[in-house]
Amino acid sequence: MSGETSKLVLADDDQTVRNLLTMHAERGGFTVSSGENGAEALELVTEDTDVVLLDLQMPVLDGFGALDRLGREHPGVPAVVLTSVDEAAEAVKAMKLGALDYLTKPFDPDELLAVLRNAKRLRRAELENEQLREAIGGRGPTVQIVAESEAMKEVVRQAEKVAPLDSTILLTGESGVGKGMLSRHVHAKSKRGEEPFVTVSCPALPRELLESELFGHEKGAFTGAVRRRRGKIEMAKGGTLFLDEIGDLPIDLQPKLLNVLQERQFQRLGGEETLEADVRIIAATNLDLEQRMKDGQFREDLFYRLSVIPIEVPPLRERLEELRHLSESMLERIAPQGGRRSTKLSKEALSAMHSYDWPGNVRQLENVLERAAAFCEDGVISVEDLPASVRGSEPSGRVPDGIGGIALSDLEREALVQTLKLCNGNKAETARRLEVTEKSIYNKLKRHGLM
Repeated sequence: MSGETSKLVLADDDQTVRNLLTMHAERGGFTVSSGENGAEALELVTEDTDVVLLDLQMPVLDGFGALDRLGREHPGVPAVVLTSVDEAAEAVKAMKLGALDYLTKPFDPDELLAVLRNAKRLRRAELENEQLREAIGGRGPTVQIVAESEAMKEVVRQAEKVAPLDSTILLTGESGVGKGMLSRHVHAKSKRGEEPFVTVSCPALPRELLESELFGHEKGAFTGAVRRRRGKIEMAKGGTLFLDEIGDLPIDLQPKLLNVLQERQFQRLGGEETLEADVRIIAATNLDLEQRMKDGQFREDLFYRLSVIPIEVPPLRERLEELRHLSESMLERIAPQGGRRSTKLSKEALSAMHSYDWPGNVRQLENVLERAAAFCEDGVISVEDLPASVRGSEPSGRVPDGIGGIALSDLEREALVQTLKLCNGNKAETARRLEVTEKSIYNKLKRHGLM
Protein backbone atom coordinates (compact mmCIF):
# COMPACT_ATOMS: atom_id res chain seq x y z
CA MET A 1 0.00 0.00 0.00
CA SER A 2 2.93 2.34 0.41
CA GLY A 3 2.91 3.21 -3.27
CA GLU A 4 -0.77 4.27 -3.25
CA THR A 5 -1.87 7.92 -3.18
CA SER A 6 -3.08 9.21 0.18
CA LYS A 7 -6.49 10.86 -0.21
CA LEU A 8 -7.59 13.82 1.92
CA VAL A 9 -10.94 15.61 1.91
CA LEU A 10 -10.98 18.97 3.68
CA ALA A 11 -13.62 21.60 4.44
CA ASP A 12 -13.08 25.21 5.48
CA ASP A 13 -15.13 28.29 4.53
CA ASP A 14 -12.01 30.47 4.39
CA GLN A 15 -10.43 30.11 0.95
CA THR A 16 -7.02 31.27 2.16
CA VAL A 17 -6.97 28.58 4.86
CA ARG A 18 -8.16 25.99 2.32
CA ASN A 19 -5.36 26.92 -0.03
CA LEU A 20 -2.75 26.74 2.75
CA LEU A 21 -4.01 23.37 3.96
CA THR A 22 -4.06 22.03 0.40
CA MET A 23 -0.54 23.26 -0.32
CA HIS A 24 0.98 21.67 2.79
CA ALA A 25 -0.99 18.40 2.42
CA GLU A 26 0.01 18.01 -1.24
CA ARG A 27 3.66 18.60 -0.33
CA GLY A 28 3.23 15.79 2.20
CA GLY A 29 2.02 13.37 -0.48
CA PHE A 30 -1.75 13.75 -0.20
CA THR A 31 -4.21 14.19 -3.04
CA VAL A 32 -6.65 16.83 -1.82
CA SER A 33 -10.34 17.44 -2.53
CA SER A 34 -11.94 20.40 -0.77
CA GLY A 35 -15.26 22.12 -0.08
CA GLU A 36 -16.48 25.33 1.51
CA ASN A 37 -18.62 23.55 4.10
CA GLY A 38 -19.32 20.17 5.62
CA ALA A 39 -22.03 19.28 3.10
CA GLU A 40 -19.73 19.87 0.12
CA ALA A 41 -16.93 17.89 1.76
CA LEU A 42 -19.15 14.89 2.51
CA GLU A 43 -20.11 14.67 -1.16
CA LEU A 44 -16.40 14.13 -1.89
CA VAL A 45 -15.86 11.34 0.64
CA THR A 46 -15.59 7.79 -0.77
CA GLU A 47 -14.50 4.41 0.55
CA ASP A 48 -11.01 5.27 -0.72
CA THR A 49 -10.72 8.43 1.40
CA ASP A 50 -7.95 8.14 3.99
CA VAL A 51 -8.80 11.11 6.21
CA VAL A 52 -11.23 14.05 6.44
CA LEU A 53 -10.10 17.44 7.81
CA LEU A 54 -12.96 19.68 9.04
CA ASP A 55 -13.13 23.24 10.31
CA LEU A 56 -15.69 23.36 13.12
CA GLN A 57 -17.22 26.74 12.32
CA MET A 58 -18.71 26.74 8.79
CA PRO A 59 -22.00 27.79 7.18
CA VAL A 60 -24.64 25.35 5.79
CA LEU A 61 -23.23 22.32 7.66
CA ASP A 62 -20.64 22.94 10.36
CA GLY A 63 -17.93 20.58 11.53
CA PHE A 64 -20.10 19.04 14.24
CA GLY A 65 -22.89 18.19 11.81
CA ALA A 66 -20.37 16.88 9.30
CA LEU A 67 -18.81 14.63 11.98
CA ASP A 68 -22.21 13.20 12.84
CA ARG A 69 -23.05 12.45 9.20
CA LEU A 70 -19.58 11.09 8.48
CA GLY A 71 -19.92 8.61 11.34
CA ARG A 72 -23.22 7.35 9.93
CA GLU A 73 -22.39 7.33 6.21
CA HIS A 74 -18.69 6.42 6.30
CA PRO A 75 -18.01 4.98 9.76
CA GLY A 76 -14.50 3.79 8.94
CA VAL A 77 -13.10 7.11 7.69
CA PRO A 78 -11.16 9.04 10.38
CA ALA A 79 -11.70 12.80 10.86
CA VAL A 80 -9.44 15.55 12.18
CA VAL A 81 -10.93 18.92 13.21
CA LEU A 82 -9.59 22.47 13.17
CA THR A 83 -10.41 24.74 16.11
CA SER A 84 -9.27 28.01 17.61
CA VAL A 85 -6.66 28.08 20.38
CA ASP A 86 -9.22 29.37 22.92
CA GLU A 87 -11.98 26.89 22.03
CA ALA A 88 -10.93 23.78 23.97
CA ALA A 89 -14.57 22.90 24.71
CA GLU A 90 -15.26 22.64 20.98
CA ALA A 91 -12.38 20.20 20.53
CA VAL A 92 -13.69 18.04 23.38
CA LYS A 93 -17.18 18.02 21.85
CA ALA A 94 -15.73 17.05 18.46
CA MET A 95 -13.76 14.17 19.98
CA LYS A 96 -16.95 12.89 21.60
CA LEU A 97 -18.61 12.94 18.17
CA GLY A 98 -15.87 10.68 16.83
CA ALA A 99 -13.03 12.97 15.72
CA LEU A 100 -9.69 11.18 15.86
CA ASP A 101 -7.62 14.28 16.62
CA TYR A 102 -7.68 18.08 16.45
CA LEU A 103 -5.43 20.93 15.32
CA THR A 104 -5.50 24.52 16.54
CA LYS A 105 -5.35 27.61 14.34
CA PRO A 106 -2.89 28.90 13.37
CA PHE A 107 -1.60 25.40 12.60
CA ASP A 108 2.00 24.21 12.35
CA PRO A 109 2.67 22.54 8.94
CA ASP A 110 4.77 19.76 10.47
CA GLU A 111 2.12 19.03 13.08
CA LEU A 112 -0.54 19.05 10.35
CA LEU A 113 1.28 16.37 8.34
CA ALA A 114 2.03 14.29 11.44
CA VAL A 115 -1.65 14.22 12.44
CA LEU A 116 -2.85 13.47 8.90
CA ARG A 117 -0.31 10.68 8.42
CA ASN A 118 -1.28 9.11 11.73
CA ALA A 119 -4.94 9.17 10.70
CA LYS A 120 -4.03 7.64 7.35
CA ARG A 121 -2.07 4.82 9.02
CA LEU A 122 -5.06 4.07 11.24
CA ARG A 123 -7.37 3.98 8.22
CA ARG A 124 -5.10 1.64 6.26
CA ALA A 125 -4.69 -0.66 9.27
CA GLU A 126 -8.46 -0.90 9.69
CA LEU A 127 -8.91 -1.70 6.00
CA GLU A 128 -6.25 -4.41 6.17
CA ASN A 129 -7.94 -5.90 9.25
CA GLU A 130 -11.26 -5.87 7.42
CA GLN A 131 -9.67 -7.66 4.47
CA LEU A 132 -8.11 -10.19 6.84
CA ARG A 133 -11.45 -10.89 8.47
CA GLU A 134 -12.96 -11.41 5.02
CA ALA A 135 -10.06 -13.64 4.03
CA ILE A 136 -10.29 -16.02 6.97
CA GLY A 137 -13.90 -15.66 8.02
CA GLY A 138 -15.95 -18.85 8.04
CA ARG A 139 -13.41 -21.03 6.26
CA GLY A 140 -11.83 -22.78 9.22
CA PRO A 141 -8.14 -23.50 9.71
CA THR A 142 -5.81 -24.10 6.81
CA VAL A 143 -5.03 -27.79 6.29
CA GLN A 144 -1.60 -28.91 5.19
CA ILE A 145 -1.77 -30.68 1.83
CA VAL A 146 -1.01 -34.40 2.00
CA ALA A 147 0.27 -35.75 -1.31
CA GLU A 148 1.58 -39.32 -1.22
CA SER A 149 -0.21 -40.83 -4.20
CA GLU A 150 1.21 -40.26 -7.67
CA ALA A 151 -2.04 -38.61 -8.73
CA MET A 152 -1.98 -36.09 -5.88
CA LYS A 153 1.75 -35.45 -6.23
CA GLU A 154 1.09 -34.47 -9.85
CA VAL A 155 -1.72 -32.14 -8.77
CA VAL A 156 0.52 -30.39 -6.23
CA ARG A 157 3.38 -30.23 -8.75
CA GLN A 158 1.12 -28.51 -11.27
CA ALA A 159 -0.30 -26.15 -8.65
CA GLU A 160 3.12 -25.06 -7.39
CA LYS A 161 4.42 -24.61 -10.93
CA VAL A 162 1.66 -22.18 -11.87
CA ALA A 163 1.35 -20.48 -8.46
CA PRO A 164 3.92 -17.73 -9.25
CA LEU A 165 1.97 -16.81 -12.39
CA ASP A 166 -1.12 -14.61 -12.37
CA SER A 167 -3.04 -16.93 -14.69
CA THR A 168 -6.60 -17.92 -13.84
CA ILE A 169 -6.95 -21.49 -12.55
CA LEU A 170 -9.97 -23.80 -12.77
CA LEU A 171 -10.02 -26.59 -10.18
CA THR A 172 -12.32 -29.52 -10.94
CA GLY A 173 -13.24 -32.66 -9.06
CA GLU A 174 -15.94 -34.20 -6.93
CA SER A 175 -17.45 -32.38 -3.98
CA GLY A 176 -15.24 -32.53 -0.89
CA VAL A 177 -11.94 -33.50 -2.55
CA GLY A 178 -10.11 -30.42 -1.25
CA LYS A 179 -10.33 -27.86 -4.04
CA GLY A 180 -10.62 -25.02 -1.53
CA MET A 181 -7.56 -26.28 0.34
CA LEU A 182 -5.58 -26.47 -2.91
CA SER A 183 -6.60 -22.93 -3.86
CA ARG A 184 -5.19 -21.67 -0.55
CA HIS A 185 -1.98 -23.56 -1.24
CA VAL A 186 -1.66 -21.87 -4.64
CA HIS A 187 -2.29 -18.48 -3.04
CA ALA A 188 0.33 -19.08 -0.34
CA LYS A 189 2.93 -20.03 -2.95
CA SER A 190 2.15 -17.05 -5.21
CA LYS A 191 3.59 -13.55 -5.26
CA ARG A 192 0.23 -12.45 -3.81
CA GLY A 193 0.64 -14.73 -0.79
CA GLU A 194 0.89 -11.88 1.74
CA GLU A 195 -2.28 -10.25 0.46
CA PRO A 196 -5.93 -11.23 1.13
CA PHE A 197 -7.44 -14.58 0.14
CA VAL A 198 -11.18 -14.01 -0.26
CA THR A 199 -13.80 -16.70 -0.91
CA VAL A 200 -17.18 -16.40 -2.62
CA SER A 201 -19.53 -19.40 -2.66
CA CYS A 202 -21.61 -18.91 -5.81
CA PRO A 203 -24.68 -20.99 -4.79
CA ALA A 204 -24.75 -19.73 -1.20
CA LEU A 205 -26.64 -16.49 -1.93
CA PRO A 206 -29.65 -15.44 -4.03
CA ARG A 207 -28.75 -13.90 -7.37
CA GLU A 208 -29.36 -10.27 -6.25
CA LEU A 209 -27.25 -10.62 -3.12
CA LEU A 210 -24.52 -12.50 -4.98
CA GLU A 211 -24.06 -9.60 -7.40
CA SER A 212 -23.64 -7.17 -4.51
CA GLU A 213 -21.36 -9.63 -2.70
CA LEU A 214 -19.05 -9.84 -5.70
CA PHE A 215 -19.06 -6.30 -7.06
CA GLY A 216 -20.22 -4.21 -4.11
CA HIS A 217 -22.92 -1.55 -4.31
CA GLU A 218 -23.46 2.17 -4.03
CA LYS A 219 -25.77 3.81 -1.52
CA GLY A 220 -29.34 3.58 -2.81
CA ALA A 221 -28.55 0.90 -5.40
CA PHE A 222 -31.46 -1.15 -4.06
CA THR A 223 -33.85 -1.24 -1.12
CA GLY A 224 -31.78 -1.58 2.03
CA ALA A 225 -28.55 -0.22 0.51
CA VAL A 226 -28.15 2.55 3.09
CA ARG A 227 -24.45 3.04 2.46
CA ARG A 228 -21.76 2.14 -0.02
CA ARG A 229 -20.35 -1.36 0.42
CA ARG A 230 -17.22 -2.83 -1.07
CA GLY A 231 -17.59 -6.19 -2.79
CA LYS A 232 -15.34 -9.22 -2.52
CA ILE A 233 -13.38 -8.19 -5.63
CA GLU A 234 -12.33 -5.01 -3.83
CA MET A 235 -11.75 -6.90 -0.59
CA ALA A 236 -9.32 -9.18 -2.43
CA LYS A 237 -7.32 -6.29 -3.90
CA GLY A 238 -3.74 -7.40 -4.47
CA GLY A 239 -4.58 -10.97 -3.48
CA THR A 240 -6.66 -13.94 -4.65
CA LEU A 241 -10.39 -14.29 -5.22
CA PHE A 242 -11.60 -17.89 -4.91
CA LEU A 243 -14.92 -18.53 -6.67
CA ASP A 244 -16.24 -21.77 -5.23
CA GLU A 245 -18.81 -23.80 -7.21
CA ILE A 246 -18.51 -21.48 -10.20
CA GLY A 247 -20.80 -23.75 -12.23
CA ASP A 248 -23.72 -22.39 -10.18
CA LEU A 249 -23.04 -18.74 -11.09
CA PRO A 250 -26.30 -17.35 -12.54
CA ILE A 251 -26.13 -16.98 -16.32
CA ASP A 252 -26.98 -13.25 -16.22
CA LEU A 253 -24.03 -12.51 -13.90
CA GLN A 254 -21.55 -14.36 -16.07
CA PRO A 255 -20.94 -11.42 -18.49
CA LYS A 256 -19.93 -9.20 -15.55
CA LEU A 257 -17.41 -11.77 -14.36
CA LEU A 258 -16.17 -12.18 -17.91
CA ASN A 259 -15.50 -8.44 -18.04
CA VAL A 260 -13.43 -8.70 -14.85
CA LEU A 261 -11.33 -11.46 -16.42
CA GLN A 262 -10.93 -9.72 -19.78
CA GLU A 263 -10.64 -6.04 -18.87
CA ARG A 264 -9.59 -6.31 -15.22
CA GLN A 265 -12.28 -3.72 -14.46
CA PHE A 266 -15.72 -3.63 -12.85
CA GLN A 267 -18.37 -1.30 -11.47
CA ARG A 268 -20.24 -1.46 -8.20
CA LEU A 269 -23.94 -2.20 -8.39
CA GLY A 270 -25.71 1.11 -8.99
CA GLY A 271 -22.42 2.91 -9.68
CA GLU A 272 -20.79 4.54 -12.69
CA GLU A 273 -17.16 4.63 -11.53
CA THR A 274 -14.95 2.02 -13.21
CA LEU A 275 -12.68 0.29 -10.71
CA GLU A 276 -9.56 -1.80 -11.21
CA ALA A 277 -9.78 -5.53 -10.44
CA ASP A 278 -6.31 -6.25 -9.08
CA VAL A 279 -6.96 -9.90 -8.20
CA ARG A 280 -5.87 -13.38 -9.23
CA ILE A 281 -8.94 -15.57 -9.77
CA ILE A 282 -9.14 -19.25 -8.89
CA ALA A 283 -12.44 -20.99 -9.61
CA ALA A 284 -13.65 -24.44 -8.59
CA THR A 285 -16.50 -26.71 -9.65
CA ASN A 286 -17.74 -30.27 -9.27
CA LEU A 287 -19.94 -29.90 -12.37
CA ASP A 288 -19.21 -30.69 -16.00
CA LEU A 289 -18.93 -27.16 -17.37
CA GLU A 290 -18.66 -28.35 -20.97
CA GLN A 291 -22.04 -30.02 -20.64
CA ARG A 292 -23.39 -26.94 -18.85
CA MET A 293 -22.36 -24.97 -21.93
CA LYS A 294 -24.26 -27.38 -24.19
CA ASP A 295 -27.29 -26.99 -21.93
CA GLY A 296 -27.09 -23.20 -22.19
CA GLN A 297 -26.29 -22.75 -18.50
CA PHE A 298 -22.69 -21.59 -18.85
CA ARG A 299 -21.09 -19.17 -21.30
CA GLU A 300 -18.47 -20.63 -23.58
CA ASP A 301 -16.33 -17.48 -23.55
CA LEU A 302 -16.33 -17.44 -19.73
CA PHE A 303 -15.38 -21.13 -19.62
CA TYR A 304 -12.29 -20.55 -21.75
CA ARG A 305 -11.30 -17.50 -19.69
CA LEU A 306 -11.60 -19.50 -16.47
CA SER A 307 -9.88 -22.67 -17.67
CA VAL A 308 -6.57 -21.12 -18.71
CA ILE A 309 -4.97 -23.63 -16.34
CA PRO A 310 -7.28 -26.55 -15.48
CA ILE A 311 -6.31 -28.85 -12.59
CA GLU A 312 -8.40 -31.89 -11.65
CA VAL A 313 -8.26 -33.06 -8.03
CA PRO A 314 -8.73 -36.85 -7.72
CA PRO A 315 -11.30 -38.35 -5.31
CA LEU A 316 -10.14 -39.85 -2.02
CA ARG A 317 -10.98 -43.42 -3.12
CA GLU A 318 -8.27 -43.09 -5.78
CA ARG A 319 -5.60 -42.09 -3.26
CA LEU A 320 -6.28 -44.21 -0.21
CA GLU A 321 -2.54 -44.43 0.50
CA GLU A 322 -2.90 -40.88 1.87
CA LEU A 323 -5.63 -41.87 4.31
CA ARG A 324 -3.35 -42.35 7.32
CA HIS A 325 -1.47 -39.08 7.01
CA LEU A 326 -4.62 -37.16 6.12
CA SER A 327 -6.29 -38.54 9.24
CA GLU A 328 -3.29 -37.74 11.44
CA SER A 329 -3.22 -34.17 10.14
CA MET A 330 -6.94 -33.71 10.80
CA LEU A 331 -6.79 -35.28 14.25
CA GLU A 332 -4.02 -32.87 15.25
CA ARG A 333 -6.52 -30.07 14.76
CA ILE A 334 -9.56 -31.91 16.09
CA ALA A 335 -8.04 -33.18 19.37
CA PRO A 336 -7.61 -29.77 21.08
CA GLN A 337 -11.28 -28.97 20.37
CA GLY A 338 -12.24 -31.91 22.60
CA GLY A 339 -9.76 -30.95 25.28
CA ARG A 340 -7.33 -33.76 24.38
CA ARG A 341 -3.61 -33.49 23.79
CA SER A 342 -3.80 -36.06 20.99
CA THR A 343 -6.13 -38.55 19.30
CA LYS A 344 -4.98 -41.54 17.28
CA LEU A 345 -6.45 -44.22 15.03
CA SER A 346 -6.18 -47.89 15.93
CA LYS A 347 -4.86 -50.24 13.23
CA GLU A 348 -8.27 -51.91 13.00
CA ALA A 349 -10.03 -48.58 12.48
CA LEU A 350 -7.57 -47.56 9.78
CA SER A 351 -8.03 -50.92 8.05
CA ALA A 352 -11.81 -50.48 8.03
CA MET A 353 -11.43 -46.97 6.62
CA HIS A 354 -9.27 -48.33 3.79
CA SER A 355 -12.14 -50.64 2.80
CA TYR A 356 -14.60 -47.75 2.46
CA ASP A 357 -15.01 -45.79 -0.78
CA TRP A 358 -15.55 -42.31 0.77
CA PRO A 359 -18.23 -40.85 -1.54
CA GLY A 360 -17.98 -37.55 0.36
CA ASN A 361 -14.18 -37.50 0.00
CA VAL A 362 -11.93 -35.49 2.34
CA ARG A 363 -14.82 -33.49 3.76
CA GLN A 364 -16.58 -36.69 4.79
CA LEU A 365 -13.35 -38.04 6.29
CA GLU A 366 -13.01 -34.99 8.51
CA ASN A 367 -16.63 -35.31 9.60
CA VAL A 368 -16.18 -39.00 10.45
CA LEU A 369 -12.99 -38.33 12.42
CA GLU A 370 -14.52 -35.44 14.37
CA ARG A 371 -17.48 -37.63 15.32
CA ALA A 372 -15.26 -40.62 16.24
CA ALA A 373 -12.91 -38.44 18.29
CA ALA A 374 -15.85 -37.24 20.36
CA PHE A 375 -16.80 -40.82 21.36
CA CYS A 376 -13.44 -42.58 21.59
CA GLU A 377 -11.85 -43.69 24.87
CA ASP A 378 -8.30 -42.82 25.99
CA GLY A 379 -7.64 -40.83 22.83
CA VAL A 380 -7.68 -43.89 20.54
CA ILE A 381 -10.32 -44.29 17.83
CA SER A 382 -11.41 -47.92 17.53
CA VAL A 383 -13.53 -49.61 14.87
CA GLU A 384 -16.56 -49.30 17.15
CA ASP A 385 -16.17 -45.51 17.18
CA LEU A 386 -16.60 -45.32 13.40
CA PRO A 387 -20.04 -44.96 11.76
CA ALA A 388 -21.58 -48.30 10.77
CA SER A 389 -21.37 -47.45 7.06
CA VAL A 390 -17.60 -46.93 7.34
CA ARG A 391 -16.79 -49.98 9.44
CA GLY A 392 -18.94 -52.15 7.15
CA SER A 393 -20.83 -53.89 9.95
CA GLU A 394 -24.24 -52.70 8.82
CA PRO A 395 -25.84 -52.06 5.43
CA SER A 396 -26.22 -48.42 4.50
CA GLY A 397 -29.99 -48.73 4.42
CA ARG A 398 -30.09 -47.10 1.01
CA VAL A 399 -29.89 -50.33 -1.02
CA PRO A 400 -32.85 -52.77 -1.12
CA ASP A 401 -32.51 -56.48 -0.40
CA GLY A 402 -32.62 -59.04 -3.18
CA ILE A 403 -30.01 -57.61 -5.55
CA GLY A 404 -27.50 -60.42 -5.05
CA GLY A 405 -26.50 -62.07 -8.33
CA ILE A 406 -27.60 -59.15 -10.56
CA ALA A 407 -24.93 -57.85 -12.93
CA LEU A 408 -23.39 -54.55 -11.75
CA SER A 409 -23.92 -53.00 -15.18
CA ASP A 410 -27.64 -53.76 -14.96
CA LEU A 411 -27.83 -52.29 -11.46
CA GLU A 412 -26.03 -49.17 -12.62
CA ARG A 413 -28.34 -48.74 -15.62
CA GLU A 414 -31.46 -49.13 -13.49
CA ALA A 415 -30.09 -46.68 -10.90
CA LEU A 416 -29.53 -44.14 -13.66
CA VAL A 417 -33.00 -44.60 -15.17
CA GLN A 418 -34.82 -44.38 -11.85
CA THR A 419 -32.82 -41.45 -10.49
CA LEU A 420 -33.22 -39.46 -13.72
CA LYS A 421 -36.96 -40.02 -13.49
CA LEU A 422 -36.96 -39.00 -9.83
CA CYS A 423 -35.05 -35.81 -10.73
CA ASN A 424 -37.26 -35.02 -13.75
CA GLY A 425 -34.33 -35.46 -16.10
CA ASN A 426 -32.05 -33.01 -14.25
CA LYS A 427 -28.59 -34.48 -14.76
CA ALA A 428 -26.85 -32.26 -12.23
CA GLU A 429 -29.28 -33.34 -9.49
CA THR A 430 -28.97 -36.96 -10.65
CA ALA A 431 -25.19 -36.69 -10.21
CA ARG A 432 -25.57 -35.30 -6.69
CA ARG A 433 -27.97 -38.06 -5.63
CA LEU A 434 -25.78 -40.81 -7.07
CA GLU A 435 -22.68 -39.17 -5.53
CA VAL A 436 -20.73 -38.97 -8.78
CA THR A 437 -19.63 -36.07 -10.97
CA GLU A 438 -21.95 -34.69 -13.62
CA LYS A 439 -19.37 -35.67 -16.22
CA SER A 440 -19.60 -39.29 -15.02
CA ILE A 441 -23.39 -39.20 -15.45
CA TYR A 442 -23.05 -38.24 -19.11
CA ASN A 443 -20.41 -40.91 -19.69
CA LYS A 444 -22.57 -43.59 -18.05
CA LEU A 445 -25.67 -42.51 -19.99
CA LYS A 446 -23.74 -42.83 -23.25
CA ARG A 447 -22.32 -46.21 -22.22
CA HIS A 448 -25.77 -47.58 -21.44
CA GLY A 449 -27.32 -46.11 -24.59
CA LEU A 450 -29.56 -43.74 -22.65
CA MET A 451 -28.69 -40.62 -24.65
